[in-house]
Amino acid sequence: MPVSYRSTFLLLFAAALSGNAAAQVPMPLPRPAALKADVPRPVARPSDPSANIPTPNAAPEDSEQPHCTELIAADIATFEHVASVSGVSGGAFCGDRAPVRMTAVKLAGGGTVELTPAVVARCEIALQFARWVRDDLAAAATPHDGTLQRIEIAASYSCRPRNNIAGARLSEHALANAIDVRAIVVSRGGRIAIDDPVRPAILFSEMRRSACARFTTVLGPGADAAHADHLHVDLRHRRNGYRICQWHQADEPMP
Repeated sequence: MPVSYRSTFLLLFAAALSGNAAAQVPMPLPRPAALKADVPRPVARPSDPSANIPTPNAAPEDSEQPHCTELIAADIATFEHVASVSGVSGGAFCGDRAPVRMTAVKLAGGGTVELTPAVVARCEIALQFARWVRDDLAAAATPHDGTLQRIEIAASYSCRPRNNIAGARLSEHALANAIDVRAIVVSRGGRIAIDDPVRPAILFSEMRRSACARFTTVLGPGADAAHADHLHVDLRHRRNGYRICQWHQADEPMP
């Protein structure tokens, strides 16, 4: 029976094809039981949100710059490293990463010269100012003047434009690179203001000469109205080593 044999053959061939196709279709592998346990768990956040916030008054790790090391080695001042100072003046950034707070200068023969209020400045100018006070000012005081005891500070670090004029360039005070002196106090002469018309001639003459030798900017009475009552010193770097020395003393011409 040809028809019957043919039908049977076709049925068997179709069944074989159906079986092979089913065998070739990949089936998903079963999920391992241990896979769920291998998934890393999220790290728990500390219960105290401030745990990872640095202490505001902590000194920065890189606070001891080379000139700070020199200031420490010189052992001529009483100071401490303070936290970085910063701010914004207009569109410019103020501050220094590793300033110091200097409260006194140590004299060669013993004793100290107090700085009131304390100076907050970068280490480079703090060292130069301490050397100026110790090696120049203290040494220039005559027996008639007495011993240098205190220096009244008008300003040190301050985030502001020059002469507090809005829109002006950033002051060196804003970079912790300037110190202003209001007056000095000697044991016999008492308090002598920078703008005092009666002052020790030898001491103030040496004060101006040595300041102009040590600092790149010296501005005092006679320079302009903004410096009529105090002495400004800074270590601003200028092209070709240009320096400014403007402090007029009535009893001596400007250098």
